[in-house]
Amino acid sequence: MAREPMVTRTFKTTKVVALCMDVVNCEPVNKEATLPRTYTDEKKLMKATKAAIETDEIKVVQIVSTEEIETLYGMKEQDFINSATILPPRTEA
Repeated sequence: MAREPMVTRTFKTTKVVALCMDVVNCEPVNKEATLPRTYTDEKKLMKATKAAIETDEIKVVQIVSTEEIETLYGMKEQDFINSATILPPRTEA
């Protein structure tokens, strides 16, 4: 059986565990999120974590832990062509 061509990409992500407050039940909870990219600046990490986790009922209070993960993703070429957004041609700099 022939190997099917795939489009692959390796991504570095940041797995975050955040201490949050459930304002409806007035109790603390830990929430987990996987954010694209890696972060060296704590303020940018907190901003990205809030964007990923916070709702009207859940508020991020503090980052508990982070872990950088490198993962290889892939999909069949035909699936990529069917799902991808067509971009304008790149210009030479």
